[in-house]
Formats: sequence, structure tokens, C-alpha cells
Amino acid sequence: MRVIEEIPASSSDLDSSDEDEEIIFRQHEEIESASEDSLTEEEEEEERDQKSKKAKGFRWRKERFEHQSAAAASEFRAPDELSSACSYFVQFFDGDLFQLIAEQTNLYSCQLIGASINTNVDELKSFVGIKLIMGVVRMPSMDDYWAEATRYPKIADVMPIKRFKCLSRFIHFQNNETSDPAQDRLCKVTPVLEHIRKKCLEIDSENQFSIDEMMVPYKGKKAGSLRQYLPSKPHHWGIKIFVRAGVSGIVYDFLTYTGKSTFGTAKGPVKELGVGANVVSHLCKTIRNPSECVVYFDNFFTSLPLIIHLKESLGLRSLGTIRKNRLHGCTLEDDRALLRQGRGSYDYRVDNDAKVAVVKWVDNKAVTLASSCAAVSPLKEVRRFSRAERRKVGVPCPNIVSQYNVHMGGVDLADMMVALYRTPAKSHRWYMCLFWQMADIAINNGWLLYRRDAKSLGVEKHKKLKAFRLEVADALIHSGKKKGRPSKGREDDMPTRCIQRPTTPRPVDDVRYDQLDHFPVFIDKGRCRLCSDGQTTISCQKCGVRLCIVTGKSPRNCFQKFHKK
Repeated sequence: MRVIEEIPASSSDLDSSDEDEEIIFRQHEEIESASEDSLTEEEEEEERDQKSKKAKGFRWRKERFEHQSAAAASEFRAPDELSSACSYFVQFFDGDLFQLIAEQTNLYSCQLIGASINTNVDELKSFVGIKLIMGVVRMPSMDDYWAEATRYPKIADVMPIKRFKCLSRFIHFQNNETSDPAQDRLCKVTPVLEHIRKKCLEIDSENQFSIDEMMVPYKGKKAGSLRQYLPSKPHHWGIKIFVRAGVSGIVYDFLTYTGKSTFGTAKGPVKELGVGANVVSHLCKTIRNPSECVVYFDNFFTSLPLIIHLKESLGLRSLGTIRKNRLHGCTLEDDRALLRQGRGSYDYRVDNDAKVAVVKWVDNKAVTLASSCAAVSPLKEVRRFSRAERRKVGVPCPNIVSQYNVHMGGVDLADMMVALYRTPAKSHRWYMCLFWQMADIAINNGWLLYRRDAKSLGVEKHKKLKAFRLEVADALIHSGKKKGRPSKGREDDMPTRCIQRPTTPRPVDDVRYDQLDHFPVFIDKGRCRLCSDGQTTISCQKCGVRLCIVTGKSPRNCFQKFHKK
């Protein structure tokens, strides 16, 4: 015979936030009942009984959870052949986005300096390609890529540094005359964010997602309150983005946090449950087949009303860690008592009427999780190091914990891949860090889609992320275009201006003035390195610079002057 232990929810166990959430649920249920006029008397009576149970609180019992289920297996259609690296990137950064940036950049330069810088799509692709290379090949200063001592030809040969700095200064995404920061705090970069989000939503998605925060590094003060401080993140200061990602690390949806204006003026029970619940609800609305999916989140977002709301409104199952003050009268064994029992000990309660299970498990410390699709069984085993036995031993682990550990790391994985080769975004304009974050997300999403296609086609050896990124950069710089940059005037009449070989570097003073083996030799005619108007065929063999020797009415010996202090 099965023994059922019913634990009543005493009033002392419920905090003020629990009472508020029950009031919200009661109001929401009354609104629903008013709209359903076609119910029979028996159905109405049964519904009133269920409402009264919810109004009183959850009925926690220590019994088997009857609503355990798993997400459907993810299936993807295999392509006919593997595409190039740039084609995956262009799925997100397409020609329409580059055209928009080119138009807004020229318009912004006219508004700012009264003249257009006459950029075009090809030049902006080269500019983005250069920035992608800079994320892999890092130097202390932007000028070092063009400096004589540290010159990097794959960047320096594409465009002059003056043109690069000009594009960095004037690149723009929105018309300042039609945008209103009071209505949209992200108006400067909203077209780019909306475009990338739309492209991410078009991806064939997995069936298991995680929702978490992603921090875009920014230490400046011009973003105002958009800049957040999160001590738990590697970059403490930055702009916060809430992300829904798959287990593979692909970003499917995101939401930039802007304070009170993040969610607009939407009303309803989810709005009243707090920021975390509203974020989860907002990001889960875009899931195509919610009944086949499971979403995971941490204790910042998790609450029992949120889990019930996702299940009832979207048919979406969820799982996450939960804080002690959000348990709604669920009395679990004390942390110290479980710790005394040793690693792997656990306690649980379920409410099969509400379709919710809560489990507390002890590893190094106690952790509490809640779910609408998983509980204790099937009990699994994990390996942990035992100091007493000086070896790894088996520790029992509830199913809800193992499911969380396997599927929760998608956003952290995406954040880690962005941090590997982060595009440098140092600028006085705060919104540039968001633009380059979108570029990095597009690169990583493209690489993960490339890996998915390679796996479906049976390709064992695929490109690494760094090689994929450099291939995209090379294609943006050179594919389908001539070398050079546009000049002022019509784009059709733009001459092709090639970058010539760099000027000969001046020797260091220790070599220049050592007075040893500085012999004159004859080479092709060129300009003297010391005087402004001299042309000569004489060069110093050691220093490698042209220096003139002139006789006649205005004699001069630049060769001698150059080598003497």
C-alpha cells in the first residue's frame, strides 16, 4: 500500500509575494470564467472547485509525479551540398542590411559635415571583413595594423587607415531626424537588431532551449542606465541581452534590456509576476511548436506561477532552479539535514493537480529545482571525487537535476564563442558595441549551422571557428569586387585605386649613426629621403634609403648629412 504524506501550506510559510501571486491568479481566473458562457452547470461547478484549490494554494504531496515527459527529438533536413562559409554568414548579414547601412552612413555624414563620404555596399563589406580579422589578429592599437614596424598586409592592403577611420566615424544605421530616443532607447541601432532577430527566428530550431542573460561589454558612461552591472559575469559592466538559445549554442531569439520600456505597456498576469517571468514569456512566444519543446532557465526567472502559465497558455514545459522564497508553502527537508545524510541525498514534493514537481538535491551544497515535466525518477548516477576514499565515487542524481545540467548551458556556450574572437568595438558611440555583438552572433550562428549541415551530410572534418571567421572575412573583402576605395562622385565612375608598396622605413638611430659599412650604391631613380625636392639614383646599402649627392651651383650632400648627428 502506498503511503501519501500530505503537507498543508500554513500561513506562516507563505510570504507576501506568494499572496500577491495568488491574488493575481484569482483575478485572471475570474476574467476567464466571465468569458466562458457556454459551460454546463457541472463543468462550472468543477471549475469552481479547481479555482478554490488554487486560491488556497498548492497541495504538496510526496508521491510519484504523473506528468513526466521529454522533448521531441530534433530533426533537420539535410542540404544537397555544403555551402561556403560566407553564404552562412549572409543568411543573417544580407545585402539588404549592407545597403541600409550604406545609405544611412552617407546620410549621417551629410547631416554631420555637410558632405557625403560616398561609401557603398562593397566598401562596407570590406570594412566589416577587416573588423572580423581584427577579432582574430589583435594588436594594441588600431594604427598598428598600418604601422611600418607591425604592418599587417591582409588589412593594410585593403584600404588606407584614413579611410578606415572615416568609415568608423560615420557608420550609421538610423536617420537621426526620424528617430526619437524618448520612444525607443535603442533607436540608433534598432534596424540592425530587428533584422538580425528576424533572421534568427527563421532558423530551423531545436526542441530544447535555455534562457539566460548575455552581457555586451561596455565601460563607457554615454549609454546611461542601459549600462548594467553584473558581478557574476566575466565582463561586469555592459548592456544586458536576454537570449533564448539551443543546446548547440545557436541563438534563436533575444531581447535587449532597456529598463521599464523593455516590454512596452503590456498588461496581464505575466507582467505582474516580475521581470524574469515577463522575459521568459516574451522569448517563448516565438517558439514554433511549443507543445514539443522544453525550456530551461535559472532561479532569476523561475517561479511556480510562471511554470503553470507556460504550461496552460502555450503548452510549453519548463524546468529551472528556484529560490526558497518562491516555493508557495512547499516544505522540504532542511539543507543541514540533507548535508548530514551525505552527497546525493534529496527530498521532493509534487502537486499533480497543478502539474508541478519540486526537488531539493545535495551535492557540495543544496539546490532546489522545479519543473512541469521532470522529477526524481528515473534516478541516475554521477561521478564525484571523494576525499575520504581519494577516488571518484557514484552519487545518486535525480532526473530533474541531470536534465538541467545537460540542457541549460546553451546561452553560456554562445557567449563563450563570441568572447573567443570578439570584434573590437571601442567607440565613443555606445550603440556600436551592440552592432558588433550582432556581427559576432551572426558569425557563430553561421558556423553552428555549417557544422549541423556537415554532420547531416556525413562530413567528418569541418572548419574550426577561427578558420570559418577568416574565410568569411576574406570573402567579404575580395569576393566580386575590385581593389581600392570609391572616390567622391558617382559610384559608376569610381576609379580603381590600388595600394602601392609601402614607403621604405627609416632605420633606427643606432644603425643610422654607427658609421660602419654605409656604402653608396646605384638603384632606380627616386625621391631623396632627406631633402624635399631631390631626385637621385644613389642609395645607402645598409640603411636602404635614397640619398642625393648634387654638385654645381647649389651643391648638397644628403648622404653625408643623413649619417651624421
